[in-house]
Amino acid sequence: MPAKLFQPLTIGPREVKNRIIFGSHTTNFARHNLLSEQHAGYYAARAAGGAGIIALEEHIVHPSDMPYEYALAGYLPGTPAAIARVVERISAHGVLTIAQLNHNGQQSVSDHSQREIWAPSAIPDVSTREVPKAMELCDISAVIEGFALVTRHTVQGNADGIELQISDRSLLRQFLSPLTNQRGDQYGGSLDNRMRFVQETLEAVDAALGSNRILGARLCVDELAPWAGLTPEQGIEIARLLAASGRIDYLTVTMGSIYSSHMFPFHASMHTTRGYAAHLAAQVKAAVNIPVFAAGRILDTAQAERILAEEQADGVEMIRALIADPQLPLLSHNGRAADVRPCISCNQGCQVRNVMNAALACSVNPDVIGTSVGTRFIASSVMSGVTPAHIDDNIGRGAGGGRGRDESRPYIVVGGGPAGMEAARALALRGRHVVLYEREQVLGSTIALAAKAPGRGELQLITDYLQRELVRLDVKILTGVEVTAGMVIEQHPQAVIVATGAQSGIGLLPIPGHDLPHVSDIRRILRGDAVTGQRVVILDESGAHGVYSIAELLAAQGHMVEIITEDWYAGHDLTATHDIVPWMQRVMAMGVIFTPHTSVTRIEPGQVIVTDRFAAGERAIAADTVVLGVYEQPAQELYYALKGRVPRLFRIGDCVAPRRIEHAILEGRQIGMQM
Repeated sequence: MPAKLFQPLTIGPREVKNRIIFGSHTTNFARHNLLSEQHAGYYAARAAGGAGIIALEEHIVHPSDMPYEYALAGYLPGTPAAIARVVERISAHGVLTIAQLNHNGQQSVSDHSQREIWAPSAIPDVSTREVPKAMELCDISAVIEGFALVTRHTVQGNADGIELQISDRSLLRQFLSPLTNQRGDQYGGSLDNRMRFVQETLEAVDAALGSNRILGARLCVDELAPWAGLTPEQGIEIARLLAASGRIDYLTVTMGSIYSSHMFPFHASMHTTRGYAAHLAAQVKAAVNIPVFAAGRILDTAQAERILAEEQADGVEMIRALIADPQLPLLSHNGRAADVRPCISCNQGCQVRNVMNAALACSVNPDVIGTSVGTRFIASSVMSGVTPAHIDDNIGRGAGGGRGRDESRPYIVVGGGPAGMEAARALALRGRHVVLYEREQVLGSTIALAAKAPGRGELQLITDYLQRELVRLDVKILTGVEVTAGMVIEQHPQAVIVATGAQSGIGLLPIPGHDLPHVSDIRRILRGDAVTGQRVVILDESGAHGVYSIAELLAAQGHMVEIITEDWYAGHDLTATHDIVPWMQRVMAMGVIFTPHTSVTRIEPGQVIVTDRFAAGERAIAADTVVLGVYEQPAQELYYALKGRVPRLFRIGDCVAPRRIEHAILEGRQIGMQM
């Protein structure tokens, strides 16, 4: 069967050049609640990289909804001009622009608007617990008119169509679902009544849009709440009714709702099966006669081609994969899929819809907004702080960039983790002679170690990618070498970049007994050290993923595991990455015990002595093995041994301060681009 992904597809009155939608998602790039120049560059990079459709960040349709500080208020008078500026950048690449329209309903917040939120019924959202106002009939009319107004704004802004959000956080979905709609009037009860608000919105939007633009919908088909929510059977019937209206030109099929936000397509982490919602798209496709797009951890074109070849969908939505590498479609279509920088679904830079209001970033791609020039991924001044003056004009031309330098003298990078590898890669792209040293026998450092934990194997993808890049660029790689200051100095390097990472902070732990024979730590267990005895107590000091991975690993091996933490609950970092619910489900089924707001006073043979932070007195917990999940410390000895003894010395990544992959790769890029 011939490949379909890069074949044109007719969607309503328009034809799209391929079947990839770069789906709508929060960026926090807005300025004055309008699309910004950052948006323009961001979307233009994905259009240049080969996406067929760009779905803009949601435009809010009514002032009763302000879900995050930098939301796009589509009802503002400046919206048409802002959309037009972005559309111009996207359409220059022959790509269609769709504006997503939404009202978040009960899943909004009152923090930013300082007014009540609206919903079908006075039912609080699971996460915020804020009780909304049950919408009156005049409120319903006002929101429908809001959808029509913002549709007119998108037409004035020359967008190619709109997409209605009836999925992740959506007032439209909340009216459809008995889980959130408990009304007793004409907008509640039977399916026909629950559909009324959606159908009236469709009519208003269709009239405002006209016949020459696309009208699509992103539809939740399974709320994963079978006791009251939309089931697949109901969701497919709703899809059939929407298609039968004659107004909808395509459907993107999703799953997840207020009790299962970790299954939203933009949230599902590496622990979730790739393409996990494609079977629902297949069922919808069998029931309707309009194009259907699958969504949910579709991360490469080979996977997308399989979905299309199996006729599960007519196209795919890809978001995080194109954040990680905007050129994924173009590279894959040209037979260079191995050159694509992979998304690892870590959810550490892209999940920005929270109280921090951080701008969207990516753990593996520090150039989220930047455009592609020659060698790709030249650091952008907006994101990395590297100005164009720091970039020699030989970028993108391969070797020969060492004007005025003795290129027989190497640039030495010590440390083969993500920071060191990205630095070596950036230097090699600039034509520098690079030598990379790694103490272990394989590259990857902490990331390679973390990838051994249950469900964390996709972390290895970024290590594999960077290693392929170093081989392609002929970087000299020396593994299994413990580098000393003398070894470096005798090579007379032009510059030295120390990326030696972090090490366990166990030696600094002020807990008596931390050095007893039955005490281990996260790194040693991931390296394969045996855990003796049945009862394992894990001291969770850091709240990091590694601690919880070890708990799951040891519980799966049959140990009785207890996690002691001073926090209010175990799993602090898992909340931000949307891993907390599935992790809890997995480990609680294996009998893991959680002991929160508790401190370890001392470790003794066969037990740990603990105190509750809010109660007097000590108590003992039996422990055959104690695992210390402590804060790590920078491995900076080599840096200080070289300081003042080589011409140019830098350190990057965890040997500056232990942080995330995102910071390591960003600093590797920055330093490589400046030399």
